[in-house]
Amino acid sequence: MMAETLLDFMALSADATSVDALCRLFEQYAETLGVEAIGYQILPSPFEASDADNQFEYNTFPDLMKDAYLSERLFEHDPVTSRAAMALHPQFWFEVEQTTPITRYSQRIFDLLRESGFVDGLTSPIFGPAGLAAYVACGRFSGPFELSEMDCRCLQHACNELYVHTLKLQKRKALTPPNLSEREVEVLHWLARGKSNAVIADILGISPHTIDTVMRRAFTKLGASNRIAAVLKALRTGLITL
Repeated sequence: MMAETLLDFMALSADATSVDALCRLFEQYAETLGVEAIGYQILPSPFEASDADNQFEYNTFPDLMKDAYLSERLFEHDPVTSRAAMALHPQFWFEVEQTTPITRYSQRIFDLLRESGFVDGLTSPIFGPAGLAAYVACGRFSGPFELSEMDCRCLQHACNELYVHTLKLQKRKALTPPNLSEREVEVLHWLARGKSNAVIADILGISPHTIDTVMRRAFTKLGASNRIAAVLKALRTGLITL
């Protein structure tokens, strides 16, 4: 039986016996929505010491793109995944290029996509038991996507099903996040909304000096060196939400 509908994929994925078979089922369903290449990437845990190079669970991108993305560590500069992490919904690649400040590293990503023959693509964030945990990138060579709002929702739901069943097959368990105090979580909550230390101090009715102390304590527990890293780690583990 082919996974030609979302319901087909959901039913068949529950019986998949390997991640590769599961990904092929997802690929069958994604093809019905016009997807012509897939890159499925599970992120390392933010609380696990790892030198992982962000390898892909499944990748049908052209070799030019996938080899450079890993060997040049372009995943460290990918504005699409960064935007998806903060927006919490699928992001179209070339729309991000037009609306995000571009560095020479991120421009390299978009140039490689075009050199590889892509004319459109989107990246969907996946939410798991420990927050944001993975991405699925879907690309097209033959023309732009023509997806309805319902198509996008179904595709994102299928991405989440893909991730959930991958975890079951690999018997992965999310690491327990550090134990932050209620005040530390409150400060991170407002940091995620772009508030300055002075504004957060006014909101919480405490001094800016105390805010700075709480922030530094939270950063240490999270293993983060700056505000953005701390917020992303807190979001990924479900300590805070947007």
